[in-house]
Amino acid sequence: MTLISVILAFVLMVAMASHPQVLSQQEEEVKKLEGERSKAQVQGDIGKLDEVLAPEFMELNTAGQIRTKRENIEGHQSGQVHWEKFDLDELSVRVYGETAVVSGHLTRKGTFAGRDLSGQSRYTRYYVRRQGRWQAIFQHSVPAN
Repeated sequence: MTLISVILAFVLMVAMASHPQVLSQQEEEVKKLEGERSKAQVQGDIGKLDEVLAPEFMELNTAGQIRTKRENIEGHQSGQVHWEKFDLDELSVRVYGETAVVSGHLTRKGTFAGRDLSGQSRYTRYYVRRQGRWQAIFQHSVPAN
């Protein structure tokens, strides 16, 4: 690579970093859905969670547990799960055809079966679009404390 190529590549990277990416309509839809899912967690809105999570949804959470859609929803139905705060930030959304990948930072305050689950994590959630609507199929979280 010539010196000019290196300089041009550097200038291009700086220019791209200094201008926030404009999200596509699909990326905006998924970002909005992330907010709705977060709100549903705090409100214990089982209907919304059922709508957002695909039947085959699985998550690998910060405790290293694998949980299914059924387990997620049952936790809310039984009252074992109680979130006071479920705040998302640093969201990045990328759409690849009928698949979307979201990564972000979560600050949470709540309990599961009386055990404190408050903390921060980084997560990646995968969505697929079926019959015109997005549904989460997988999520992986790691502690960010």
